[in-house]
Amino acid sequence: MELRPNRVKRKLAAGENAIVISGLVHPDAIDAFGPIGADGIWLEGEHGGVDAAELGNLTRACDIWGMTSVVRVNANDQGLIYRTLDRGAQGIVMPHVNTRSQAQNVVAGGKFPPIGKRGYFPSRQSYGVSDYYERANNE
Repeated sequence: MELRPNRVKRKLAAGENAIVISGLVHPDAIDAFGPIGADGIWLEGEHGGVDAAELGNLTRACDIWGMTSVVRVNANDQGLIYRTLDRGAQGIVMPHVNTRSQAQNVVAGGKFPPIGKRGYFPSRQSYGVSDYYERANNE
């Protein structure tokens, strides 16, 4: 089984525009936008109503439609970063990163050892992907 593709990252890497929709806080709303062909959904966790309890369902709705889930978190906290990724987010937006050490903290929270400090926990992204940890680090 393959690691699910990150449409937004692939389009941006190819120099293309990516269409990302924001302001959605319910899986049914994501389902309503699924058929229009958006590349991703921005889930707002700093200023908006997205919280950890609902994050798994929101990212699962994105997965159903092949849309990338991008989550802005509210703090540069490694636990929050890897919890957000474990709940299915394919991208993290970190506000208020102003120093090298703050940026290094973000990377360490998002990468598995030996690159980072993210804990090993099997979640739906890893099911059936034999080399998940290595691939996730490369993605």
